[in-house]
Amino acid sequence: MLVEITSGRDVGISTVGGKAASLIRLHNAGFNVPGGVVLTTEFFASWLTELCASEQWNAVEQLVKRRGVVSAQMRQEIAQACDAVKSLAGNLAYDQAQIDALARTDLGDGTFAVRSSSPEEDLTGSSFAGLYETVLNVAADGLQAAVRTCFESCLDERVLLYKREMAFEDLIPSIAVVVQNMVPSDSAGVAFSLNPLTNDYDEILINASFALGEALVTGDITPDSFVIDKVTREIMDKQTGDKGGHRPSESSLTDDQALRIGETVIAIETEYGEPVDVEWAFAGDDLAVVQARPITAYIPLHPSLVTLPGEPRRLYMDGYLTDGVTMSVATTPMADDVFNHLVKRMVAWMLGIDQEKALEIDLRLGGMHMQTGRFYLDISMWMHLFGNGAMIAARADEMNPMMAAMLMSPDLDRYRPARPPPISRIWSLVRHAPRILWNMRAAFFVLLRPAFSREKFDAGYQPALDAFDTWVRGPIDLGQSLSDCLFESVTRAGPATMNASYPAFVNVYLQTVRIKGLVDKSSRQQVAMADAVCGGYEKDMVVQMGILLFDLANAIPRAAFEDLASLERDIVECRMPDAVLALWDEFIHTYGARGPLEMEISLPKYGDDVALVLQQLASIAVAGGSFNPREMHQQRIRERESAFLELKTILTPRKARVLEKAYATCLAYSDAREYFKHHILQCYGRVRALLLHRAGEFVSAGRLDRVEQIFDMAMDDVDRAVRDDQVDVRALALERGAFSRKLKAHVRHFPLAIDSRGRIMRPEPVIEDGALVGSAVSPGSARGAIKVMSDPFEKELLPGEVLVAVTTDPGWTPLFINASAVILEIGGPLQHGALVAREYGKPCVSGIPNVTAQFEDGQIVEVDGTNGVIRFLEPGSLATG
Repeated sequence: MLVEITSGRDVGISTVGGKAASLIRLHNAGFNVPGGVVLTTEFFASWLTELCASEQWNAVEQLVKRRGVVSAQMRQEIAQACDAVKSLAGNLAYDQAQIDALARTDLGDGTFAVRSSSPEEDLTGSSFAGLYETVLNVAADGLQAAVRTCFESCLDERVLLYKREMAFEDLIPSIAVVVQNMVPSDSAGVAFSLNPLTNDYDEILINASFALGEALVTGDITPDSFVIDKVTREIMDKQTGDKGGHRPSESSLTDDQALRIGETVIAIETEYGEPVDVEWAFAGDDLAVVQARPITAYIPLHPSLVTLPGEPRRLYMDGYLTDGVTMSVATTPMADDVFNHLVKRMVAWMLGIDQEKALEIDLRLGGMHMQTGRFYLDISMWMHLFGNGAMIAARADEMNPMMAAMLMSPDLDRYRPARPPPISRIWSLVRHAPRILWNMRAAFFVLLRPAFSREKFDAGYQPALDAFDTWVRGPIDLGQSLSDCLFESVTRAGPATMNASYPAFVNVYLQTVRIKGLVDKSSRQQVAMADAVCGGYEKDMVVQMGILLFDLANAIPRAAFEDLASLERDIVECRMPDAVLALWDEFIHTYGARGPLEMEISLPKYGDDVALVLQQLASIAVAGGSFNPREMHQQRIRERESAFLELKTILTPRKARVLEKAYATCLAYSDAREYFKHHILQCYGRVRALLLHRAGEFVSAGRLDRVEQIFDMAMDDVDRAVRDDQVDVRALALERGAFSRKLKAHVRHFPLAIDSRGRIMRPEPVIEDGALVGSAVSPGSARGAIKVMSDPFEKELLPGEVLVAVTTDPGWTPLFINASAVILEIGGPLQHGALVAREYGKPCVSGIPNVTAQFEDGQIVEVDGTNGVIRFLEPGSLATG
């Protein structure tokens, strides 16, 4: 029941918990750790056995395991159920064995620090930071009460909700408690072995305050801060905080003390083999390590992308965050591999290379790094071609305002190599340009065909789309290799994608730019009319998907959404009204290959999981908002038609003829913008179906434990394992998926740009008169309460709330129905969020750096999508404004 921290024993986490195991490890490695004891998990075993057998705990488990979005009501129900269990825990008596163990915690005179130490806490993949209790300055006679407080914290609703979020399979609590001598500190604080503000691996950040430093950890004060360069071992920056009025002009650390902490942090990081944060305390000249744990919120880079400390850094742009892809989650090795194959085949098509040789292309020669947990573009190797970046930034601003701001940043020069790689030098490009252009002649011809051979292109456009649609819905050859399945799918998609929808999309984009270029930019009226002409198209697939979801949500009786499991059975067993089933079949037939975070092949799509659709329908139906996307879209259509006729009368006759031609192209091919991605996802659907079939075979043969593990492999791994039953499939998945699992454990939001030492490059937020300024991508103005979301199922978005997200894809569309406005970090006028916001008449501002850190739930803001301005309002402003 009791283990001494300084005993020298090597005790497992399951016995003493993560915090205590770390303290024991630090002491055994020679670091100065305050003495103390651990009340092990055995100490609390009898209490937990009694509690987990209770009806109250059973109620907690049922609520936490309930499927669907965690709504405010569900959160309240879980909190009440947890309080009922904690009430039981408060009445549990200490037995004699526990009392005897507590009696052996005599650590001398003074007071104690009593800290929880869960076996699930302070691990690489889950920190539970701030969720468990710590009680400081505990006297001997208050020990029992403090231990009980720490124990009860493992029953808190915040802990259970975090376990749900992190997909813990076992909800049964487990906890140990550390009892340590309090350090009579003159100063204390926390240090990070990488700078959490910039993610820079070569910087240590130290936060410090006088005395215990507890107010620092809880965020109640502004601490002193020191930034240390790990390469030069020098202090790069230091700031004196107000420290809550405690000697505000005096630093709580000397430079020598800060450097001592830095050396200790480097040593602990070396011991752990990964970034750590360290709680420390100075008592006189004595530096004590109070706690150390792996940092769980940072951006790891694949080893192949990392340069050594002190070497010239390279800058990478995240290709998965570009418009059209928008994969904002940590991707699996299979998703990376399929996308890698797809890109290689597209490059081969563009360069006129035989598809049989497509997989031999080395994309890294062009600065494209695939299969690294993300898709990174090496900007440094092409930087010499940017000039001052103004021309590229101007074009990028139309697509992605954040990228434009970074290309114009003065910080960009630090990533410019002294000599560019041979392949990207100007002379090399000039020398190879004729051959490259000649090889690309077919691709150029295809892209230009709608403009120069319109009748011929139109004759083949719809038949190509129909032919692929018929084939892709046909049976899958389960005897195929994955590689052959993808190749056949891409080959079949070629006529529809490369020869039809992609050229049509490019021409729609060009004609959209052309229309906007016809008007007088100084005239707000003309600019607004041009914008209206470029929107409100009947065949826009993403908008139609949202409308169909809305119709389906309103066709199902609202009471049915109170029990999603029962509703799912009714849908599957066709026990719903014919009108509902007809809408359901139409939705699955059209959009079955789509879904939230859809470019990640491991995630279920609408056609795979009935519950996935029902969760999104519930968010529309239960919220009860009055917004009707169908009516709004019809209004946009009328505005488009009216704006076109009016603009024709304003423009010169020559420009009016250009407008007519450009408008006709946009009208004819308005579905093409989304078809390109839609066809790719239909190909993904066939590959995913074959993957799941293979995974089922591997599980049945005992070669995998779970179907989902197959996505931790590459396609060649799976094909080889099918041919050779001696291949250790489980080991392959474990090894290849290690980095992906690390990313999932550490990363919530990926930055658009990061360098080879982990430093995140993002422009500073633009603040004018207390308001945040971004890019105006959808006009209008609205007020509402902020709701920050990482994925479309994280929380319930209530009608009138302002959706804040890094980026969105079509799986977010239902949330736009309830949102009063949208705020994004990444995305230009053609990105999904901006497009849907415009079609639904919702104000949208994008290009807000580090958007999820700029806002918190409940803040009242006004979003001016016309001018790209976000104003923070007083709490009562919404009601009276």
